[in-house]
Amino acid sequence: MLRSSKFLPVSNDGDKYRHLHRLTPILILLTLSLLLMGSAQGTCLKVQPGISIQTVANLAKEGDTVLVNGGVYKENLALEERIVLKGMGRPVIDAGGSGSTITLKADGIALEGFEIAGSGPGERDAGIRVVAKNCTIKDNIIAENSIGILLQDTQNIVVKENSIEKNKIGLYLETSWGNEISSNLIAENTEGVHISRNNVSESIKTSTAGSVSIKYAPKNAPKTGSPGQSVSEIGFSGAYQENLIYQNEFMGNEQNAYDDGDNLWDNGNKGNWYDDFDCIEEGCKDRNKDGVCDSSYPIPGGSNEDRYPVASEDAIPSYKAISEDGDYELSLGQTTFPPGREISLKFKAPENSTSWVNLAPSEAEFKMGGEEEEEEEEEEEEGAESRFLARGPSGTMTFKAPTEDGYYAFWMYDDAEHEMVTLPFEVATPTISVLPTSVSACDKVLVNYSGAPGLEGDWAGVYKAGSKDGDDAVSRQYLEGKSNGTMTFGAPSAPGTYELRLFGEDSQTALAASAPLKVKAASGVRIVASPSKVKPGETIEVTFWGAKPNSAIGMYEMTRPDKFMIEMQYTNGRPCGTMTFRAPSAPGRYDFRFFENNIYRKLMGASNVVTVG
Repeated sequence: MLRSSKFLPVSNDGDKYRHLHRLTPILILLTLSLLLMGSAQGTCLKVQPGISIQTVANLAKEGDTVLVNGGVYKENLALEERIVLKGMGRPVIDAGGSGSTITLKADGIALEGFEIAGSGPGERDAGIRVVAKNCTIKDNIIAENSIGILLQDTQNIVVKENSIEKNKIGLYLETSWGNEISSNLIAENTEGVHISRNNVSESIKTSTAGSVSIKYAPKNAPKTGSPGQSVSEIGFSGAYQENLIYQNEFMGNEQNAYDDGDNLWDNGNKGNWYDDFDCIEEGCKDRNKDGVCDSSYPIPGGSNEDRYPVASEDAIPSYKAISEDGDYELSLGQTTFPPGREISLKFKAPENSTSWVNLAPSEAEFKMGGEEEEEEEEEEEEGAESRFLARGPSGTMTFKAPTEDGYYAFWMYDDAEHEMVTLPFEVATPTISVLPTSVSACDKVLVNYSGAPGLEGDWAGVYKAGSKDGDDAVSRQYLEGKSNGTMTFGAPSAPGTYELRLFGEDSQTALAASAPLKVKAASGVRIVASPSKVKPGETIEVTFWGAKPNSAIGMYEMTRPDKFMIEMQYTNGRPCGTMTFRAPSAPGRYDFRFFENNIYRKLMGASNVVTVG
């Protein structure tokens, strides 16, 4: 639930303190001295509405705590000592449209429990501007600022459990590293999170509580280590290039994020939740119902992507038909059934109603009751497999699929013989074929299939001839919930005889198998990039033949020398195969170069040109 950012009114009790700004400094100090409570960890100072928070903060010493009671405080606040500043009853600090609302200038400051608003329009004006290290920003509402939170030349900042709302930029990272960002709602900003190349770069680890550490290292450092390591664990010099951001909520932003660097937007298991990418209509499908989209979410600005964006319940496919009033519903577990297979049909109807459900060829139309009963029965004999009467609000009925391939449907009628809902399905014998049937290793083949169940978990795989269905496939692809279609596979790299097999819903029992596919050894050196025209950040597939044991392939801007690669990948001992690259963010013409190794870089060949733009 998005929390309101409306300012709290000043109470009548607060009004009586307004005259204090006119008192002499001696009287102010005398008044504040009554609010001090000593402790072993430092002194606790209290602020009531009508007293300047800055005045009290200036009195605080390192280790002190300043408690601010609810109210509206119109000021720009600069903290220059390591203190705890905590709001009681969500006080509002409002800069009135000038400068940064709060600036953290001392290492180790903790800021908690405020609503922070009203920063100025300047380039570095922010709700919270941090120019110190080891600070904590927790449980605040940062709303209606030029920049919500600005981390500027900082390290080891903890930002968690905040609502960052209705700012031009929610969170801006500028030349900052070693920061932990977790459990924040980032909502209704013009731009949610902005990370640009002026950051020295980026590595992140996860805390035991599931929070995120964003740690930076030199921008051109090689990618080393593994997700979860901190800079201190792998050394700052040559450390990670990636910035890891995950388990944040992005909601209602005009643009959720921008990142033209080289960062990670997931922890290898789960990423962030995006309100524009969590259901089937938005491109997110959750086949295995694990709460994670099956496809990645591209981050604007470069080649970054969130590989594990969080999915909603609407990302789980279902095959159903619902009446306009929502009272009647039919649903099936799949869209296609083999001839003669048992079908379980779920239904829903109003309480105490009597509903008719009929199965017939989809072109037939039933007319219920009276003089047409005989005609209806004749149609049943010609095409309908069954006709059932369903009573009560919900349940399951079992049908038997017709024995002939074709298109059929279930019709549901209410007790007044009105057609309420229709759910079509197909009866088809599963088939799969491959063309051509004789190819060289790693060549592309076309695979045609039909009669698949139509579930998101349906898949096809390449198997060694004679192997069992339960053995690992050489390669596999999901059918994307389609019952019929064509796919492209790469032939295996090892010569031999293979076949394509069709499976339903992640099962290990084949529904159909193709004729043999004979694969012979490849000859010569080739490299092909596809497609030849892409947009920034899109995937480029590079297929190669004739690799040496230590071969590598690099992506280059056209005309640039071999040493100025954009990205390099190894063939890992494969004589042929396919690898994927992300198109650069800068439009232009690029190619892929094939080397014997990545030491001497003896060029073996170059691909076709790929245009990005």
